Parts: sequence; structure tokens; C-alpha cells
Amino acid sequence: MGKNLAARAVTNASAMRSQRRTARNFILRSAIAGLVATTVLYLATPLRAQDANAQAAGILPTDPLAGRAVFSEKGCIKCHAIWGQGGDLGPDMARAGVRLSMLQLAGVLWDHTPAMIEKMRERRIERPALSTQEMADLAAFLYFLNYLDLPGDPEAGEAVFAKQGCVKCHSIGGTGGHVGPSLDKYKKFASPLFMIRAMWSHGPAMASKMAGLGITRPRFQGHDLADVAAYLRQASSEADVNKVYLVPGSPARGQKTFADKGCVKCHAIHGEGGHAGPDLGQLELHQGITEIAGLMWNHAPQMWSRMEAMKIAIPQFSDREISDLLAYLYFLRYYDPPGDAVKGQRIFMEKGCVLCHYAPIGGKPTGPDLSHSHAISSPVELCSAMWNHAPKMEAMIRERGLPWPQFRDDEVRDLVAYLRSAAAQSDQNPAEPR
Repeated sequence: MGKNLAARAVTNASAMRSQRRTARNFILRSAIAGLVATTVLYLATPLRAQDANAQAAGILPTDPLAGRAVFSEKGCIKCHAIWGQGGDLGPDMARAGVRLSMLQLAGVLWDHTPAMIEKMRERRIERPALSTQEMADLAAFLYFLNYLDLPGDPEAGEAVFAKQGCVKCHSIGGTGGHVGPSLDKYKKFASPLFMIRAMWSHGPAMASKMAGLGITRPRFQGHDLADVAAYLRQASSEADVNKVYLVPGSPARGQKTFADKGCVKCHAIHGEGGHAGPDLGQLELHQGITEIAGLMWNHAPQMWSRMEAMKIAIPQFSDREISDLLAYLYFLRYYDPPGDAVKGQRIFMEKGCVLCHYAPIGGKPTGPDLSHSHAISSPVELCSAMWNHAPKMEAMIRERGLPWPQFRDDEVRDLVAYLRSAAAQSDQNPAEPR
């Protein structure tokens, strides 16, 4: 009976596919415009600016979308777009996937400085200066962009809904099973977070019911949940209603939720916490929101079993709490782990930094001694300093006919480790000649 129902659902859906395909491009364009609008509107409430001092101390941002104002007001949008909205002189920052830690971002901005300066000069665009506060906001904003999923594909979501057996228990648009509630109500929700929270909250009951009916528990990969959410919004039989938005989460609040809800009892973050589950700080969790949610769903039975053995109650989350928690998991790799000072010393020499900057190992006194620069006090200070002083350095390097140094992967992190190490050594031996 379940197979017949699933087959009938697919057949009925196929009959409407041609009409949907005609409307699909319009829907996707509208959805993308909606995401951009929500980045301005999620977004519309006055939000507290990021505390650069907090970021300097490695504290997660409270509002990772505060940097949207910097992106616009400082003119970044003249050259770069976000989901197609903005300039085309440089890459679309959302589609480029700027999932970079602060020091990785500093390296990328530095690497592209000569090309950016040249293009700005051609277009007569003034290069903006960025305060430490503005750089902190902008970096968090760029990092957060890929947390907000691109619109799902309704047709792909329809296929997932049938293939994974969701249609056996849930109906949508009058088609499907009645073991669980109808999912038509999800049409009004603009964010998949509402669906994700419901899946977690009702997960144990759903697992029990599926086991009793002999239904294989579905597993979701990649953008499956985003596609299913898009399908539910399109196939729902409910009348059009005002969209219900959920403000994207706060990583700082999510860190507290992680502790308050007991997640830390089973999971460590970079070695701090329980060991019943994997150390989440070592996992690649800076994926889109529904990808992280899919991982939670797939591993939920193992988590519930372990919690039962440890006599830990399964935590329940409000919409805001699940939003904050997922944002926190996404931001776990926002700050860099300690670098390698030995590699950093080699980079300092090989990249030619020694030619212009003082350091304990020597060098021509063209620039300041970086080992005693305030810039290396924190990642955001360094990122801001490298951005603001790059034009002057570009002119000097060009005048002297030197190659522009390029930093790859974590080379800036290692360079900072070396400079800090050199500063510490110098402080311990102040009488030594410099």
C-alpha cells in the first residue's frame, strides 16, 4: 500500500510538472530576490554593531549580519554583488563562498590588492578605509553569507519527498499519507528553520512510528532539506498568506544554548567538553543551514540512544534557539587555531617581508617592526591594518620593482605566530641588539 501511495504521489505530481517548469524560473528569481531582501529585512530591525574588542578576544559575533551596512556604505556593493544584487567588477561574494577565517580573509584581501587598486583606479572608485569595528562586522557578514541557503529546487524536493518515504506519512496539497500531520502549513514559513525545529522536536516520536510501520528512516544529503522546503511551499494547498520570517541566528547566543541545553556534555569544542560524541570543533560544519540540519537528523538516533544511556533528557529548542545553535555550529571555524612559528619565520623570509620590515632577524628599515606592531594583537586588527595600508605598500613595492607577495591557505596565521613569538623573545631579552 505504501509503495502504491508513493507511486500515485509521483504520478500526480508528474502531471503538474510541465506547468511548474514554466513558472520555475520566475519562482527561483523571486526567491533569490527574497533572500537578498531578507538580508536587508531580516535585517531591517536596528541591530547592535559588532564589538571589535570582543572579536579581538575570540568571542563569537552576536549579529553576523551587522556588516551588511558596511558592505553597502563603504561601497563594496559597487564592485561586488550578493546573490546577483550589486556590481559585477569583482566576484559575487555569496556565490564565491567566502567561508574564510579572519586571517584567511586577510590573506585573500591582500592577494587581490593590486588588481583591486587597478580596477578602482580605472572606474574612479575611491578605496574605502575600514576601522577595526567595520572590518569585524564585514568579515562576520561575508563568512555568514553561505549559511543562508540559496532557494531550493521544488522539483528536486518533490523527488526527495517521495523517494525518502515522507509521502507515506505526510500529505501535502491533498496527496500523501495521514500517519503524521499535513505539511501544508509550512507554506507560510520563509525559512526552513521552522521545519528543522519540528523535525528535531518530533524526531523520537517519528522514529518510533516508522519503526512500528517498518518504514526505513530517511537520510538527507546536501541540499535535500532546502529542496523539500521549497516543494512544500509550492505544493501546499493553503491560500497565500503573509510570510513568516525567522531572524538568522546569533553565534554568540548559540554558544550559550549549546551549554544550557547540555550539548556540551556529549560534544567537545576543540577539546573542551564531553567525549561521548565527536569533537564538533574538528568537523567541517561551516555548511549551509539545511546541510547542518540534515547531519543532525541523520545522526539523531545514535544521539538519542547515547543520551538515554547517559540518562540525559533529549533537549527541546524554540525556533530562536535552534536558529542560534545552528549559527554557532557554522561559526566554529571562524577563528584560527594557533599557527606554526617555524613556518612563519620561513614565510617572513621567502615572501620578502624582511626586505621592508624590521624583525629580530634583521632587515632593511623601510617599514615598521611588525613584531611590535599593534596589528598582530588580534586577527581583526591585522585584517584591518593589511587592508588600510595595502595601497601605500603596493605603490612602494611597485616602485622598487618587487613581486607582490601572495599568501596561501594558512600562511598569514603562521606568519602572525612567528611575529608574536619574536615579540615575546625580544621582550624576554630587551638588551639584545635589534
